[in-house]
Amino acid sequence: RVSVAEARFVENQLTVAEQLLFARLPRYDQRHALDLVQLLHREGTATPALIGMALLHDIGKVSDSGRPLGLGWYGVIVVTQRMLPAVYTWLQARFEPVQRHAQHEQRSATMARVAGARLDVCMLLQDVADGVDTPLLRLFAEADDQC
Repeated sequence: RVSVAEARFVENQLTVAEQLLFARLPRYDQRHALDLVQLLHREGTATPALIGMALLHDIGKVSDSGRPLGLGWYGVIVVTQRMLPAVYTWLQARFEPVQRHAQHEQRSATMARVAGARLDVCMLLQDVADGVDTPLLRLFAEADDQC
């Protein structure tokens, strides 16, 4: 669920273009993003750019036609990535949802840029996609893993 107060928070944090991207996320990914932002706030690391990036970091999991990554695929992906990496590689070569998940960081950066998201948000998304290692992005990754 996303409360009315949380929806207002998103409206206050994101530009109209960014809000349209956030709205494409299924509720469970919106919830994850909001939980992540709350954790970043508690840790004292929440800048406007980081909040925007956190709210949009999984938009690449949504297909170009607007189809979300289903919860069943999440289960398969999590189990195979962690316990059966060879199976994950095999699935990635054969199933579009798994391919999309594997590429979602770059897709998120591209989708944000194309949609006209703020430059600082786009730069953070691209840094995540490129695997840039900074203290801020390490904190983000750790928080993302916790949510």
